[in-house]
Amino acid sequence: MSEETRDMLHEAALRIFADKPKDLWAVLQESGFDKALLPESKGGAGVSWADACGLLSLAGEHAAAVPLAEAMVGHWLMDHAGVEGASSPTIASSVHSEQIRLGSSRDGWRVDGTLPRVPWGETCTHVAFIVGTGTAAQLIVVARDAAGVSITSGRNLAEEPRDTLVLDGVVPQAVVPAPFDARALLCLAAILRSALIAGAIERTLALSVEYANLRVQFGRPIGKFQAVQQNIALLATQAAAARAAAEAGSEAIDEWFGEVGEPLTHSIAAASAKIRTGEAAGQACAIAHQTFGAIGFTEEHELHHFTKRLWSWRDEFGNEAFWSRELGERLLASDSTQSLWRTMVPITTVARGTTEAGAAR
Repeated sequence: MSEETRDMLHEAALRIFADKPKDLWAVLQESGFDKALLPESKGGAGVSWADACGLLSLAGEHAAAVPLAEAMVGHWLMDHAGVEGASSPTIASSVHSEQIRLGSSRDGWRVDGTLPRVPWGETCTHVAFIVGTGTAAQLIVVARDAAGVSITSGRNLAEEPRDTLVLDGVVPQAVVPAPFDARALLCLAAILRSALIAGAIERTLALSVEYANLRVQFGRPIGKFQAVQQNIALLATQAAAARAAAEAGSEAIDEWFGEVGEPLTHSIAAASAKIRTGEAAGQACAIAHQTFGAIGFTEEHELHHFTKRLWSWRDEFGNEAFWSRELGERLLASDSTQSLWRTMVPITTVARGTTEAGAAR
């Protein structure tokens, strides 16, 4: 995709989010943003994963209550499975594949088990998930209205649907070899959440700066007080860090699919994306609500639309503790102490036979 086309797509999405249409999801679907990862020959835009994450950052920046991330990946997996007519697919995490049992008989495949907290599970048309590891991993597509599917409605703190699907002898619409295993799908989904988080933090920063300049206390805007300035400066650093982490994670996806990078489940950038954006989300919410005071918690003010999503998203598809443990295990599994040290303290060559560390000595 050319840079000009990418900019046009970005501007089109920005206009839609800014207009805030009542039928936002329908408008996004009509514009093809849910199929952005598919090639143009299949009704998509052929964007890279990094570009898709850029669109998700815009969605986070506007607190868009739409399943854009799930639909993007869902359509991509539907295409891989050869399933047509899935107008609104979603994805489910099934890392603990013992929850799902896939069996075969002369009549075909049957699926049993539970898929907890599926994003927009009740309103989707199809759900895609992966079971198994390595070459044995299977991509399974189930129609929401298939016989044997029962749904228990649920919500996250931001009132976004997170529904539990119980599968009882369900005949799947497709069972095909998966492009990657369940843990890689979890990692990919976590990076997409990181992009949403980064966008929401940036909007939280903008709201805090605006309010600090308008709210007058003791005869001057509270933004003139040093303590408030320091807090907002810290919030700005968290926004920048979250953006950088999310971008690094999204680039790791493209490098992985382009076969120029390591597997996503071994990528430090991939694991770090959710860790760093989650940490930033916690600090951003605390600083923003401290800046706004009581008004920030009211239903009438827009701040809670962002902070509730930040609190929710940081826990979805693995929180900081989960991914920190994953990252630690990867580092400790390094082949040698030297490779572990080089991972933790990168050394850049500045001249032949010389390193920055050596030059400093």
